[in-house]
Amino acid sequence: MKRFLLLIYILSLALFAHGNTLAEYSDIKESSSFRIMGEIDLRTEKDYSAEVKYRTLNHEGGMKVTVLEILKRDVQNNEPGNWFYVLLTSPLWVYGGEWIEKYQKFLIFLPDDTPICDFED
Repeated sequence: MKRFLLLIYILSLALFAHGNTLAEYSDIKESSSFRIMGEIDLRTEKDYSAEVKYRTLNHEGGMKVTVLEILKRDVQNNEPGNWFYVLLTSPLWVYGGEWIEKYQKFLIFLPDDTPICDFED
């Protein structure tokens, strides 16, 4: 019985730690706000061939964004996903130790298997 309760406790922690995961990428619309979990390349130019300016760290809070524009479906590094033009809605650390302030716009590519979670403003 103790093992069963421990298992339930661990599963409930996992659910609360990640928030509400969006069910489908089709749920993403312009003006959608969510957290992106994992490492993401940030381009400061709205150009698919632009150089990656920053790479986010995979930190607990994720990268909070609002979608400004849904651009196109594509395949990058053999991974299918979508290009989005987003507004950063919270500051974050990136590789190299730089601190990126909120309210900056970035072009990002999100592979289909990237964890994204709802958040409340």
